[in-house]
Amino acid sequence: MSTPTFIQSNLVPLLISTDGTNYFSVVCKKAANFNGTTPTNVEDTDCGPAVGLGSSQWTFDIEGVLNTTPNGATEVSAKSVLQYWNTQTLLYIKMQYPNPGGTNFYIQGDGYITAFKLGVQIGQVVNFSATFSGNGTVDITP
Repeated sequence: MSTPTFIQSNLVPLLISTDGTNYFSVVCKKAANFNGTTPTNVEDTDCGPAVGLGSSQWTFDIEGVLNTTPNGATEVSAKSVLQYWNTQTLLYIKMQYPNPGGTNFYIQGDGYITAFKLGVQIGQVVNFSATFSGNGTVDITP
């Protein structure tokens, strides 16, 4: 067995763009989880089960800490993510390693922020979470 090579999560930024060219990392990200599903329909026949596949669907669940001073040249804040949700802005999203390039790992697509939550609890920093829902297929080729 070969020696495994693991990727540290802090080296994999979640990048968001409004134009598909200029990408910004989500500042103070705690988690970014990709979820891919394919709806199925199983018909039981005398030949055995027949499985029909629907269109693949995908989302990213994003969690972070509210930062009021992001680097405007390279980062996007929770305030911007809230604005994208509120204005139903078409976004482009990318996760890749190494960054840039994505030769070891790459996911890219477009869609919308379809949910946004803000958490304010005594004794803690302000947290946010958002769901990015993909529009069409996801690109996994850098």
